[in-house]
Amino acid sequence: MPREARLFEKSNGSPTRALFKLQGNVPPKWILRARRSRKNLEPDVVRALAKLQQIRRRRPNAHATIKAAKLELAALLRTWEVSYRKETFYNGLRTLLELSRAGISKR
Repeated sequence: MPREARLFEKSNGSPTRALFKLQGNVPPKWILRARRSRKNLEPDVVRALAKLQQIRRRRPNAHATIKAAKLELAALLRTWEVSYRKETFYNGLRTLLELSRAGISKR
């Protein structure tokens, strides 16, 4: 079971706010897990996009089916976007930590 992203939620997705709330470090595994969770969703997003385009092309008057496909795509895109925001959040926070410690970042 995945753990909750409490730091992400407490800081409203802002790495600068999280910098002051952080009690430790951002392990590289957090960034890799966020990236992997986003990348795992991409095949589903591609399928949903293709499905919607195919329905629009083959059945342009099937309004209920098109609406259902749009809702499915929107739900997938919201999940993908949250994963993307978490990935950039952890990257930004890691960069800020590097700057505060060494005065320079490798990112």
